[in-house]
Amino acid sequence: MPFSTLKIPQAFSKESEAVFGEFQRGMGFPMTPNFMKMHGHSLAAAKGTWGLLQGAMLSGNLPRALKEMLVAAISHDRNCMYCEAAHLACCRSLGIDTATLQALVEHVEDLAPEKVRDIILFGVKCARNPQGMTQEDYASLHGHGLNDEDIMELISVIGLAVYLNIVADATGVTPDDMFFQI
Repeated sequence: MPFSTLKIPQAFSKESEAVFGEFQRGMGFPMTPNFMKMHGHSLAAAKGTWGLLQGAMLSGNLPRALKEMLVAAISHDRNCMYCEAAHLACCRSLGIDTATLQALVEHVEDLAPEKVRDIILFGVKCARNPQGMTQEDYASLHGHGLNDEDIMELISVIGLAVYLNIVADATGVTPDDMFFQI
């Protein structure tokens, strides 16, 4: 775990509490997770992060379950223990089975159906090296029926995953117990 001088604040402003409540309800968590509590240091950061999550994860054409799988796989690849645990918990709460989740973090190449596998592989590659994306990478997505709007939405989720990983890792926030109970 990286070193961080930041600790979860002991008290929060009313404005931060309101953002936390919206986050908790929107994401479907039974309580506000440590990641959002850490944002209690900055209302601007809390509002911005929640806004990004609302836009990228809770709206658009692509199913939320696919987006959660994508963030979990990218987080696993980037070794962000917090985000991997959080988004695997979201996947479980959305009904994704254990075998699929195991493949997601152990053998992505074994994921089925092929469309999901290719989307996840695209996302992991893009998170590692966005400048290395090729025409073939995009052709694969088009071949599975994704249009340019879907691909842009996918890229925004990939960018969000990297952002979430950086915030979680730089603050040293620890995974919540609830992630292992969902």
